[in-house]
Amino acid sequence: MSLDRLVKALGQIKWGELGACLVVLHGSALRRANPRDVDLFIFVKGDEEEAALRAMEAVEAAAGIEADVYVASDVGNVNCFLLLEALRSGVILYKGSEGVDMLVKAVGICNDFMISRRKVKYTETLVERALGRVAGEAP
Repeated sequence: MSLDRLVKALGQIKWGELGACLVVLHGSALRRANPRDVDLFIFVKGDEEEAALRAMEAVEAAAGIEADVYVASDVGNVNCFLLLEALRSGVILYKGSEGVDMLVKAVGICNDFMISRRKVKYTETLVERALGRVAGEAP
């Protein structure tokens, strides 16, 4: 299925009725003609598990392939790496007014998180400690 046809098929899903506030398509479906799955980042109000199951079922029915979904209802507890990557390379399929509000808050939180990580050299410190332990040095 071409990207245009996939986006059109996924755009026909009544996301709001499934509990979604915002849906972002990302991952291999944007780069490959025949992806093995559809990666979605979804903000919801309400039960995350139920929304994930509904989304997976709807995607399979609309596109004929499996869905790999990440669902978040708490903007303060979002996987920032996944959210920022999804937004960097993805396509917003659906956005309700609550979803836009959630997205703005989550992006602000994630940007602050990423800035703090760079300031304290978080990744470099973890790698140095891991390499030190591997080399037999005391922590």
